[in-house]
This record gives sequence, structure tokens and C-alpha cells, in this order.
Amino acid sequence: MRGNTNFRMEYRLTPLTVWFKHTAVLIAGLTLAMVSGAAAAQEATEDSDAQAFLVTPLSFVKQFDLDYGTIIPGNTPGTVTMDSAGTVTTTGGVLQVDGTQTPALFWGFGAFLQTVLINSDSNTYVLTREGGTETMLMDQVLIGSQPPIIINTNPRRFRIVNPDGYFSFTIAGRLQVGANLPPGTYAGEFTIQLEYE
Repeated sequence: MRGNTNFRMEYRLTPLTVWFKHTAVLIAGLTLAMVSGAAAAQEATEDSDAQAFLVTPLSFVKQFDLDYGTIIPGNTPGTVTMDSAGTVTTTGGVLQVDGTQTPALFWGFGAFLQTVLINSDSNTYVLTREGGTETMLMDQVLIGSQPPIIINTNPRRFRIVNPDGYFSFTIAGRLQVGANLPPGTYAGEFTIQLEYE
């Protein structure tokens, strides 16, 4: 008889900001001017946050949300694809205009050589513009295994190879971006399920 521990956790995608081309250029210019002016008038004092992540046996926690950064839609549809390392590529009329993107990062804790099943609850997720009804789809949910593979509703089997039992994995994916989407913040949620065998 084998014991299974099931976890179902929902995580919010970090809001994705979409700008018109002329707005993005203006904001980038203002940001640079404000940073350089603030740096000149500032003392050498900074505040910092401290965080600790506690992962108990047979559980997993999220360290980072999935964040695609800032993009500019074009006159034609396109895609924004993030790999498990956070590298973004675009197709069609879509441009990515900043480097703040990051895949979601999760940590788990089991036993050395224990089998873990990981899957998502859907093959596609909807991001909706806050304050509006416009949407884009995220599909091809990618787990940062070696090699990276697409996960879906069929569980993928992994083995914990760290002798201490700790492991981490990233989640990224592809956005289907429509033509001429209005600017704003697009957000959604995705669910990752993990089962220790």
C-alpha cells in the first residue's frame, strides 16, 4: 500500500502590462530621467526586505509568480514565449520592452529518489485586462526540468535526485497576444498540482 499526498495550489500570474508604442517610449524616458535625478540627490542609504521560505516535508511553496514583463502588441497577432530560464522570444507584431520577466519558481521537499507527479489543471489559461474584458491566452505551460517539457492535465513523473530531498522547478509558457490589444494590466491564475508517491 502506498501513501499519496496531494496538493492543489492556485497562483496568480504577476500582472502583465501592455502599452502602446508611443506610451512605452515616453515612460522609459521619464523613468531614466527620474532615476538619474533621484540618484544625484540621494544619500547612500537603502532599505531592503528579508524573506525566508519554509518548506516542510511532502509540501511545496511558491517563491516567485510568473511575470512576462511589459509588452507592446502590434497590428498583427503574435506570441510571447518564456522558457524555463526566463528568456523571452516574440513572434508576429508583438515586442517585449523590458527585462523584468521571470518564470514562476516553486520549491518542494521529499525524500531522495522519491517519485513526484506534477501537472496543471488546464491546458490553457486566460489573462483578462483589469478594468476591462479583453483577454489573451497562456498555453504550452512549461516546467523547467532537464530537459524542459510541456506539462498539462496528464501528470508528469519526476524523481528527486537531491540527496537532501529538496528540489525546485520553474513554470513558464506562451502567451497568444491579439492584434491591437488596449493597454493595461492583464492578470490571471494557474494551478499546479503535485503528488508525492
